[in-house]
Amino acid sequence: MNRHSLRNFFTSLAKRLPGGRLWATGLSLCLAIALACTTPAAAAPPVASKPQVLFLPFDVQIPGSYSYLQNGLASTLASRLSSRANVAAVAQTNTSNQLAHALTEGNYSRFGQMLEKSGADYLVMGALAPKAGQFELVSYVFTRTGSQAPKQFEQDFQSVDDAMTAIDAMAWDISGKVFNKPKPDALAGTGATGMSGFQTAHPERAYREGLFSGSPVGLEQGGPFELVKSFRSKGVAGEAMDINVADLEGDGQEEILVLTSGALRLYRNDNGSFRMLATIDLPDHLRYHAISMADMNNNGLQEIYISASNGDNPDSTVLEWDGRKIKTLTDHVAWYLDTITAPDVAPMLVGQKGISYEFPGGDIYTLQFKTNGTIIPGKPLSLPKGTTIFNFTLADIDGDGNREILTISHSNHLQVFDADGTLRWTSPELIGASNKFFGTPTSTNNSVEADNDTLWIHTRIAIADLDQDGINDVLVGRNRVESVRFMPNLRYFDGASLAAYQWKNGTMQSIWETRKLAGYLTNYQVGTNTPAENQYTIFFVETESSYPFAFWQSTTSYLNCYTLQVIPSRLQ
Repeated sequence: MNRHSLRNFFTSLAKRLPGGRLWATGLSLCLAIALACTTPAAAAPPVASKPQVLFLPFDVQIPGSYSYLQNGLASTLASRLSSRANVAAVAQTNTSNQLAHALTEGNYSRFGQMLEKSGADYLVMGALAPKAGQFELVSYVFTRTGSQAPKQFEQDFQSVDDAMTAIDAMAWDISGKVFNKPKPDALAGTGATGMSGFQTAHPERAYREGLFSGSPVGLEQGGPFELVKSFRSKGVAGEAMDINVADLEGDGQEEILVLTSGALRLYRNDNGSFRMLATIDLPDHLRYHAISMADMNNNGLQEIYISASNGDNPDSTVLEWDGRKIKTLTDHVAWYLDTITAPDVAPMLVGQKGISYEFPGGDIYTLQFKTNGTIIPGKPLSLPKGTTIFNFTLADIDGDGNREILTISHSNHLQVFDADGTLRWTSPELIGASNKFFGTPTSTNNSVEADNDTLWIHTRIAIADLDQDGINDVLVGRNRVESVRFMPNLRYFDGASLAAYQWKNGTMQSIWETRKLAGYLTNYQVGTNTPAENQYTIFFVETESSYPFAFWQSTTSYLNCYTLQVIPSRLQ
């Protein structure tokens, strides 16, 4: 019986009893009390759920019988943060051990699946190692929000016996810096004697960022280059692997090609928006590297070369767009493929069968693509040692009529060589770092503890006349790469920018650089069309994720277009 029915029942009953009006008054009062008692209490505000934090066993890198510290340090850190930062430690010791094993084995697919299944919002990993006669604790806190780079924490101490005191101090650092629960002022002076405080600044990173501090980036108001227009797409589903731009069918309109982890998408710049023209699904078991274009069979349509790995072997595809549909010209090509392009120079198709940074460079060949879909190798290129197919290009950047060799080194420095291989210049800043690599996430040569380093692929060295003086310039990306100290093959990124360089007075000099982007820069290319006099466009793909492998993999990417205006009168 509901409240309304109950009221009617008591009123009707009162009218039938002697002294009905008096009874009605009394019963009404009883009814009011009864109804008050049956009224549900106001719902309590929901209790905010605690952040779920998963702790991996610490990597103990000191000799002796200290294996007990692997789980001991992790469990102590978990206990301290649970009480101080009001977080919930994910109590899955077996899962933590399995995650650590998958990570050190390089099985990133398995690692990502287990991490997602754990329900954790944060992941903490750390190491104990010797350091200059002392010891060091270092830990990294990864967050489910892929746009946030992980935070690094360090503690130095004199004796292994001080390890637990150091982990206690580190717990306060993490509590304050990550979870906004700092150490109370009353306890601020009780830290361990002889231990360093929390180190927020990464020394090498601070040095690198300082290279451009205080200097003009070229896009400032009143400078020789102005950003006159920009627009960004909505989120594109799928992990973006590359972007490129070309007039595929020769009709004067450029197509923007975005290669994702499972599809090729064609767009057109349509009055400040990206209009999709076509999409084609690609095999999702391949690891895609790059997309490039050229009309090598001279049929008036540019082929689309998609380079990929199947395990540790090349497995590339050649497509074509005729303005209506995309068709496959050939697939399962046993070459890694790329095209070398520069203004006013015939494009070159190049390929490489196997990858090793120890190769002298002679394993990269010019290729011919025939109308029947066959690929015929030509002559090997004479390139500096360590050159791989995606870390070099050929272009005349000094205007002398001879093409220089531009490479990005294994350590992410832009280099310029003469045609005979003589090194002319190396960049002081890091350039071209990416999260792409040869092989697949489970390839044995990409294990974070493998004897050989991961064979990383670099972002593009794009060639165009970016200051419109008639001489080629260079467009490169500057993803701010960092690595987990005790797992050097496990890298992440802390923002990015696009930078343009020109060759002047025997060195490459920066002519402009964009502001620092929050996300990761997948790749970029200079547009083929001229929007207006003294203008050009740059297309690039940015993704929210700062993590290269499977840390809560972000699948959202954004396609961007910048229109730059060159002001000749302001050029020096």
